[in-house]
Amino acid sequence: MAQAALGAEIEVPTLEQPHKLKIPEGTQTGTQFRLRGKGAPVLNGSGRGDLFIHVDVKVPTRLTREQRKLLEQLRDTLPVDNTPPKRGCSRR
Repeated sequence: MAQAALGAEIEVPTLEQPHKLKIPEGTQTGTQFRLRGKGAPVLNGSGRGDLFIHVDVKVPTRLTREQRKLLEQLRDTLPVDNTPPKRGCSRR
């Protein structure tokens, strides 16, 4: 949760060797990153496919008193954003 909120550099296992991936701050659950050429070899062809990394942010279920206090302080400084995401066609 903290890595997604603050940003981090993590090691992602690939078929060959670990790859460092920079996670930008504010990354949300469901975000996908693509590592070009780090996936499985192309069948009957040359090169490799892409490897997709899916972000799944885990919220802690057990907190120490100090952790709880810090999260409460953070909560008090953040605006409440409970509006549903917009649906429909959007240009990208």
